[in-house]
Amino acid sequence: MVTTKNVRKKVSPMMFIAIPAMIFFLYVLLSNKSTVDSPSSSSSTSTYIRISTSSSSSSSTQMIEGTWDITEQVAAYSSENLRKYLIEEKDFDYSHQSVLDVAKKIKAESSTVFEAIKDTAKYTYDTVKYNSKVSATQCYDETASSVLHAKVGDCVSMARLDTAILRAMGIPARTVGGCLSRSVSCAPLFAAYPGISAKVTDMSEGDFKKRGFLHEWVEAWVPEKGWVLVEATSGQVFPITCQAYIKYAYDTNQYDRCVITDKSFWNICAVS
Repeated sequence: MVTTKNVRKKVSPMMFIAIPAMIFFLYVLLSNKSTVDSPSSSSSTSTYIRISTSSSSSSSTQMIEGTWDITEQVAAYSSENLRKYLIEEKDFDYSHQSVLDVAKKIKAESSTVFEAIKDTAKYTYDTVKYNSKVSATQCYDETASSVLHAKVGDCVSMARLDTAILRAMGIPARTVGGCLSRSVSCAPLFAAYPGISAKVTDMSEGDFKKRGFLHEWVEAWVPEKGWVLVEATSGQVFPITCQAYIKYAYDTNQYDRCVITDKSFWNICAVS
């Protein structure tokens, strides 16, 4: 017969130490698992930051070193948010190595922002052969890096490459859709090749693709001058006040960069 006294003798004193230790171990294990799985944990936050588009775009502009840096001027400009014109968009894919290499070279060799804009305008004009036969469908899928690879395109193609290079260097740049007046001309602030003018195609009824008659150009921001107009198809830079450029709208995505379907604006351009 087993008595209470005998049971007490068989229980080791170590049991009174082991059991609490096991309970504490399980508590720590479960607490750590909860922290790892929690969406508010520091590990989860770090992952989000790494894949954040805005964080990636910001770091891409800071990667390029040079003798000038307008980060502070861009941030301090109060009239509008210039930083949105530095964002890497689908068709302004400046983190693509081919585009980034060009931007690095231009910034390294330029002494001022305006000089970098002029060098970019000349580079695109020298590199991309103008061809007005780009279809709307092709245009929708086009990117700055694909233009640089193909080395051929129309005004939209060349404006995309200009914009991507400028943004990669930290220069605010935006694309504009409209048309060119046939009766007004402006003196350029810079011309890569004097005597070369913007490419303009003939009107074609029902053609709403920007290719020359309907046109695409770039505006770039310089701290000392404000916005200037960059004509990619001729390697020129004009004052923003140039009346030869009839503005329809600033582009908001890769699709309206390609076409203007407003017939009334088409008619205005036809008699300009």
